[in-house]
Amino acid sequence: MIAPHNFSLFSYLILCLIPCSISFSCGRNECKRVRSPSILAFRTSNNCPSSNQFQHFSVLKGTSTEQDELVENPASMVYYDDVINDSSSEGVVCARGVCAIVYDEDEAIGKDEKSLVDKVLNSYLGPRALLAGASILYGTNFPLGAIMNESLPPSAATAARMVLASIALSPFLFKLNRSLAGSALLCGSFTSLGYITQSLSLVDTSPAKVAFLGAVTVIVCPTLEFLVDKKPMGIKDAPQIWLAATLCLFGVGILELYDPSGSIGMDQVGSGDFLAILQAIGFGTSFFLTERMMRGQPDQALPITAVQVSVTAFLCMIWCFIDGWIGTEGSSSYALPNLFFDNSLQIAAGAVAWTGLVTTAMNRFVETTALGKVSSAEASVILATEPLWAALFAAIILSENFGINDYVGGALIVLACLANALKPSDFDRILGEKK
Repeated sequence: MIAPHNFSLFSYLILCLIPCSISFSCGRNECKRVRSPSILAFRTSNNCPSSNQFQHFSVLKGTSTEQDELVENPASMVYYDDVINDSSSEGVVCARGVCAIVYDEDEAIGKDEKSLVDKVLNSYLGPRALLAGASILYGTNFPLGAIMNESLPPSAATAARMVLASIALSPFLFKLNRSLAGSALLCGSFTSLGYITQSLSLVDTSPAKVAFLGAVTVIVCPTLEFLVDKKPMGIKDAPQIWLAATLCLFGVGILELYDPSGSIGMDQVGSGDFLAILQAIGFGTSFFLTERMMRGQPDQALPITAVQVSVTAFLCMIWCFIDGWIGTEGSSSYALPNLFFDNSLQIAAGAVAWTGLVTTAMNRFVETTALGKVSSAEASVILATEPLWAALFAAIILSENFGINDYVGGALIVLACLANALKPSDFDRILGEKK
């Protein structure tokens, strides 16, 4: 096994500031409803949204936007725009930092003209099965990340994975609306923070624990909405967030501080655990920024994703130089395409190809397609099963064993994700209020 390479978090944070420092001017952004044969979409001008639009991402200049009363989860909301249709339930569905326009296939395509794909997407089980499949595939990232780290430096494994994903999504890269360039670069920096710290945490921390701690995004997004958007987060305004935060904090505490042997203390916490929490902060901030952009321009889902993985690939390549393995003996086999021709690295190469092309590039495409067919609350519940699948695959692939703290702590964190999909109205009887 290759010894873990040192990585300077300070150097990485400096790299993150490069795209973050880009500024861009803002002007008027106009929207209108158009139809294509298979999807309802927004068409936007190339001008930037105003600063007011950027701060309140659900407000399009010249239109009014209101939150769907049926879906009040702050990290996954549906917004209806009167520029589309006041009486219509068509809107934007967001979950896990991905947004999609609600499909209206019955109007856009005649029933006799629908393809098999359209019929699957329009069925009840079709889009839900796709989201469940995406969640299952996401779960494979964690044990495969540990496998890659056994044969490759973490920087090499993550860079190779992101380069493949960026190549696969490159057709969408140049479709990005120029008004989103600065925001997408900033978002990509936090995405890379998530992927890099995830890879580093998998060096000495179990994949299941990294996956469960990654679900702490359930409280990162609401915290950012409170701090940045000044959204009311009182116990009566968002009781589901308080419940989710309580469950999540107890889950993390049990997962981190309790030893099955009976001891309790901070000596159970390692550097990998800290990096896994930092992973959640990186991905959670990325989800928050992505949803801000995509609620205003939901047809930009894949272009924004392409920028995120491209920025991550670029920063990971710089990480490879900082890591110090480039130029050492045998290091040429760690880079693409040589990685696929070294017989001793075939398992790692397969894991790189799977996580880059399937669970990153293809999965985001599938997730975006399916989201337009289900409510965001339901999508959040389905996608909340990701750490459970990660734990299952860790047990199957790596024969990982779990203690009582893993079962209890992990269960509480997953329950926190499910609680986050509740509505404030669900707590009316408990709080003694009827809104």
